[in-house]
Amino acid sequence: MTSRANRSCGSYVARAVPSAGAVYPYEFAVLAMENGVPTAFRVDADRRTCARLAAGARVSATLDTSVLAIPEDGGALVVTLTRPWLSMRKYGDRGYLYTQLDAGHAAGNLMLAAAGRGAAGVLRLRFPRESLSELLEAGENCREIHSAIVVPAGTADESWTRWTVHDDTDRETRGPVWRSWLESTCWDSLTGWTGHSGSPTDETAPAPLARVRTGGQALGGRSGLGDPSGWSELIGTRVSSKAFTGEPVSAAAVWQAVSALSTPLETDLPDASPLSATLVLRSTTEPEQDAVYRLRTGERQPGPLPTTDEVARACMQQRALAGAAAVLLLHVPRASLAGPGSTADAENLRELAFRCGALGQLLYLGANRATVGVTAIGGFDTPLWRTLAGLPKDDEILYALLLGCPDDAGIKLDRLAMAHAQNER
Repeated sequence: MTSRANRSCGSYVARAVPSAGAVYPYEFAVLAMENGVPTAFRVDADRRTCARLAAGARVSATLDTSVLAIPEDGGALVVTLTRPWLSMRKYGDRGYLYTQLDAGHAAGNLMLAAAGRGAAGVLRLRFPRESLSELLEAGENCREIHSAIVVPAGTADESWTRWTVHDDTDRETRGPVWRSWLESTCWDSLTGWTGHSGSPTDETAPAPLARVRTGGQALGGRSGLGDPSGWSELIGTRVSSKAFTGEPVSAAAVWQAVSALSTPLETDLPDASPLSATLVLRSTTEPEQDAVYRLRTGERQPGPLPTTDEVARACMQQRALAGAAAVLLLHVPRASLAGPGSTADAENLRELAFRCGALGQLLYLGANRATVGVTAIGGFDTPLWRTLAGLPKDDEILYALLLGCPDDAGIKLDRLAMAHAQNER
């Protein structure tokens, strides 16, 4: 999940997706055919190594039980696993949501990267996880199965030759797995947090992850992220803004960035979702466009807009972000969250957070295309943002993304210390 960015400040190695506190609390596994035999591998993307965990009948049985399949054309099944401890040790309970959002960024980006190479994938979230978790030794190592992406065979280059594969199928010959008692305690506290919502299904369809309209007209035709052949470049040059200068930005550029949210992705999630997006345009070069927009309906809501000081307070005193020209809020009615008495298709936290994370990645890439600065935050004052954006009092804000004129000299305090990120000092 790394890439090489080539901004005007020079070339440097950067992650292809953002992460709260730069902790990246997830990893990957791949199930593919090796010499005609279904095989499961644990992947270390940073070290470019693969460990062969199992092969043959056991892998086939797991796929059948999980209602999943390896593509017959030589493709693969890419599984994203979360490791909540990495985020929760820094952010506490809120770190669990950050873990899900970060995994959504990564899984969504994998789909976009595959499509950019001519191998559009299908993401599955609604499938039985128990057997796959056992095969990949996830639970015993404090990992959760997040999602699985069916990726058909695509064009290849020589980068795969820089990977190392070793056999780890014999557990007796492996070295001991170290795990701290703190991570074990954290893991035990998560039991039952994200039970399945809708019934498992293998039905998928391409659709936007949120309904986005402007001025009462659906974004269509030229909307979305554009030609997939250009997505690899957008992914490779994506960066998070450290701060905003406070200068106004073009409203057209913001709308171009926002139009990326309408890019369809093929998943097994229901077409209808309670997730809504609200855009607060507060400082553009066209002041007549500054207003609050309900993107689900295209409704424009004029009225007082957040001041710079209010943005800082709503962003947990991250004053480097106070000069944002626009803020996108992703929110749901609290009553729509899956729980006792919810409908069969109600989406649980993992599914809603995936929508938010993947939409966040689309906005990052859309902002890159529109040459607008962007950054996402998970720590914010929900009641204050509800007031500033005029949201219903029972809506829960899951994610906030800010756009504006970037200031690369700024410092993102949440990368330095938990206390600053949580407004504790």
